[in-house]
Amino acid sequence: MEQATYQYSSKPSANPFRWLLAAWRVSKDLTNTNEAAIVEIGFSRSRLGRRFSGWRQTTNELSDCPETAAALVRRHRLGPVDLQELGRLPSGTLGRVLAEHCVTRGIDPNLVSIPSSTEVDFVMAHVFETHDLWHVATGWGNDEVGEVGLGGFYLAQLGLPLIAIMLVLVLLNTIARRPTTLRERMDALVAGYQMGKSARPLFGLQWDELWAKSLGDLRSELRLNAGETLGEGIRIAA
Repeated sequence: MEQATYQYSSKPSANPFRWLLAAWRVSKDLTNTNEAAIVEIGFSRSRLGRRFSGWRQTTNELSDCPETAAALVRRHRLGPVDLQELGRLPSGTLGRVLAEHCVTRGIDPNLVSIPSSTEVDFVMAHVFETHDLWHVATGWGNDEVGEVGLGGFYLAQLGLPLIAIMLVLVLLNTIARRPTTLRERMDALVAGYQMGKSARPLFGLQWDELWAKSLGDLRSELRLNAGETLGEGIRIAA
């Protein structure tokens, strides 16, 4: 599949003023995926973030798991995502659902690219560049409930402290602004965590080789029960 040329880099997350703007926007709208990516990547790559985010710990655990260790050797990068080309794939395929979902939600999958010169940097880069694919594969949507559910899934699969930090902030925001939704979000957190424990590891999959695969078949192979998701969800016929 021939890739289009994109102008994207790690600069949006490295600019402190752009980072603060993104953080302010996310505090107003927890479903702003593009801004949330800038916040999380900027924090992860900062001196403070590298100390507390836990990427080294997660990398060590991934290297100890037979199903994910090979990915650390290959260091296969997803590369730019051409939504127009994916949108021409048959209905119900992974690529088609991703393209339709990104267009509908206004998500830019090529917003930020992270260098991967070290093993830890590769893990960080791979997790962030495949984030939207994890949404589509698991069925957790980009609404606030869906983001919490996917956060639980991440915790189960990666045990990344950064995710725990983000979830704590989201739940504190919920208590302060929308306390009546706390129970639903806690249910989503638990459901996402349980799904992550039951599923095969998603880290290290070479997603660009799966664009034309039926999303339903892929979910079955990965032991992902999308019927367990709460909130808006992501359906196969996006």
